[in-house]
Amino acid sequence: MENDLNFEEKLWKAADKLRKKIEVHEYKYVILGLIFLRYVSFAFEEKRKEINENETKKIPEEYKFSVREDREFYQADGVLYIPETARWDYIKNNATQKNIGEIIDNAIEALEIEYPKQLNDVIPKIFSKVNLDNYDLAYLINLFSEIKFGDSHLEKDIFGRIYEYFLGKFTEQEGKKGGEFYTPRSLTRLIVEILDVKEGRIFDPTCGSGGFFISAIEKLQKEGITKENISIYGQESKEFVWKVCKMNLAIRGAEGDIRWGDSYHDDKFFDLRADYVVSNPPFNDSEWGRDRIKTNDPRFKYGLPPENNANYVWIQHYIYHLAPSGKAGFVMANGALSGGNQEGEIRKRIVEGDLVYGIIATPPKMFYTVSLPASLWFLRKSKPEQMKGKILFIYAKNMYKPISRKQNVFTEEHLKKIVEKFRMFESGESEEKINEIGFSKVASIDEVAQNGYVLTPGRYVGIKVDEDDEPFEEKMKRYSEELSQLLEGEKDLTEKVKEVFKTLGMKI
Repeated sequence: MENDLNFEEKLWKAADKLRKKIEVHEYKYVILGLIFLRYVSFAFEEKRKEINENETKKIPEEYKFSVREDREFYQADGVLYIPETARWDYIKNNATQKNIGEIIDNAIEALEIEYPKQLNDVIPKIFSKVNLDNYDLAYLINLFSEIKFGDSHLEKDIFGRIYEYFLGKFTEQEGKKGGEFYTPRSLTRLIVEILDVKEGRIFDPTCGSGGFFISAIEKLQKEGITKENISIYGQESKEFVWKVCKMNLAIRGAEGDIRWGDSYHDDKFFDLRADYVVSNPPFNDSEWGRDRIKTNDPRFKYGLPPENNANYVWIQHYIYHLAPSGKAGFVMANGALSGGNQEGEIRKRIVEGDLVYGIIATPPKMFYTVSLPASLWFLRKSKPEQMKGKILFIYAKNMYKPISRKQNVFTEEHLKKIVEKFRMFESGESEEKINEIGFSKVASIDEVAQNGYVLTPGRYVGIKVDEDDEPFEEKMKRYSEELSQLLEGEKDLTEKVKEVFKTLGMKI
């Protein structure tokens, strides 16, 4: 199967034929369990091939087998050593056996024994119990054998893409919102680079499939820093996705304290103060359980957010978990930049507390399953002297490369330019050098106050305020006025409706 942007869809269409035999909650574990086994074996065999070609050239033939089976050769590069009975070739060669389900369960158990901290109870051993016969399982094994990960599979995060696509499909099937579990690689990389993650504790209270952790590990490896320099902490409310995160760390030979639970009401890391807080929370989450919050909850220093929107629950959760010198970088719905009432008051207090040091407006279609643009926020518990009383705004909505009809990404050049502005800001460069009309601007808190504590970057970099940047209350007021004007003197109701929809930017 070719290594292109459509191979996930081909896998789904083929594998989905079997879904009628089992429920989605079982089916997703079957599919993702097989993807995991296929991938770890692929990475293992790639490393094994490298050992054959390089490490064993000067080693006598009789010792080569022991070298190839030396776990340290694999784990040194973050590759899992795979026991023989868990290797994909072994599974594939036994695919036609009547007990293939049991063989797959035994393969999972062999991995659990090999890596108890990372994988114990993570991959459900259900292959001998589900309502799929040996022919069905053989079909799936042959199907997944066709995946071509390619030489740069880790850099391209092919494994992450497969997980993301299947997660989105499963959530569609279950009637839930897709795209909650995976943050696009270019966004996680940008946030990790701006925070300059090097060592210490990194925490993601909505960790999903672990994308931020993977980007942090890759940054360290690129800079010659061992991944053991960071301690990984994560919380995820969905058990299934919690397991995915554990798998995603395991394939890179990394460990983390990843816990399953509801961050709103069951903070598993209440005492943790992290050097880096990273996150991509659910946007505009309503009915989040405001009435279950204790009156003395220390997280809500700046105010208790409304029940209809949890954006500022998350923002304050991140602030609470920052170490005194810690930094936070996270994705956030655009509404948090300009919403009024309770949210506006909370935002005002946070800005006046000099916690915000950067805001980035991102392009639309950055997410695999959601087209709306979002914003990136950067906070510090304590700013360096040269940054106090100031916020760096970046308008990057026009900075993207389309990789498909549905998705845009930041290129290396885009990432470099954005990160450079933050480095200049942090190093105390003059505002004249940092400011770039239409792209970047260092604004004072006084200037932000004059703009009603609205944090939309377009207002500060010289972009005409568009509808995405317009505060909700102002937008509704303008719509109301335009609607009233349209209705005056109009007789043809059809024409009225058409004009109203046109004003709202919609077609009928």
